[in-house]
Amino acid sequence: MRYTGFFTSCLLPLASCLLPLASCLLPLASCLLPILCSLFPVSCSLLPTS
Repeated sequence: MRYTGFFTSCLLPLASCLLPLASCLLPLASCLLPILCSLFPVSCSLLPTS
């Protein structure tokens, strides 16, 4: 439990930096997913269908 302070102080800025990036990439991924599914039907059968 000694590293918890360092862990959070390191990860929190990183997460707050990646969060806007993720919210930007998420619509892009949901747009690309059907395209990838048509290209790779096998990998899509492994994905949980929403």
